[in-house]
Amino acid sequence: MSSVIEVFGLTKSFKRSIALNNISFSVEKGSITGFIGPNGSGKTTTIKILSGLLKANKGKVAVLGMNPWDNPKIRERISIVFDKLYFPQLNTVEDFLYDIASLYQRVDPEEIMNEFNLERFRKRKLAELSAGYKQKVQLASALLNDPELIIADEPTANLDPTARNEFNSIITNLNKKKGITFFISSHILSELERVITHVVMIDRGRIVASSSVNAFLGEEKEDKLVILVDKPQEALRALSNYEARISGAYIEVKGDIKSIVNAIDEAKVKIIMIRRSSLDDAFLERTGRNFQDNLQ
Repeated sequence: MSSVIEVFGLTKSFKRSIALNNISFSVEKGSITGFIGPNGSGKTTTIKILSGLLKANKGKVAVLGMNPWDNPKIRERISIVFDKLYFPQLNTVEDFLYDIASLYQRVDPEEIMNEFNLERFRKRKLAELSAGYKQKVQLASALLNDPELIIADEPTANLDPTARNEFNSIITNLNKKKGITFFISSHILSELERVITHVVMIDRGRIVASSSVNAFLGEEKEDKLVILVDKPQEALRALSNYEARISGAYIEVKGDIKSIVNAIDEAKVKIIMIRRSSLDDAFLERTGRNFQDNLQ
């Protein structure tokens, strides 16, 4: 499958601070790729370079096969979604979308308002919208140039859980129906891992991992499970043939989920909760640091 973003040996520094240190990764066409890492890890700097807003010091960057730096042709084929709507807040939703549409004359803003259920807000000023609806309007405006790629920088950072779930559902539908590739930076892993198909993880300006989500979590070879039981020591003995260990109140084990559940059941141990390895777990495994501890 072809790549819509290719980064090789990218380095960016600000005075004595190195923001990006020789990073390389690619983004597959048609994917929803999560660009994840703690605050200050280099996500926004990378997004700005991919968007043509910032020039790299070293390395090669190709977006849709072109160098994005100061390149108007790129901006005709991609859209950028920020953490919040920065456009004039006194504009109405209708005026804002029509103004953006007039720049490209490709997509009817009425169709977009209908698709996003924004008709009843058309005369509402942007300043009067909730944070969730502002992001919905921004995502709607991102479709007005009929983009092949949408790059989003922390698009759900200021939203409540309900608004985040709705925003992510819209992204999934756009990806399936229109084939738009998404590259989404975020530090909110719990919601993001339900949406993305691929992941690029960055930490302290370096790429930690880049792959499909399944490969990243190890699910292509075997399940990595976190299990809460009523009798952990007995469960651990029942799993003696597996790579299992106790971690706090939980048991962490690798193997086939059905076989593991059967082994625990046969030992007459009650399973209270079971889940597969998460992106947080994978970050800890690759960096030796807890993801949440780095969000301060």
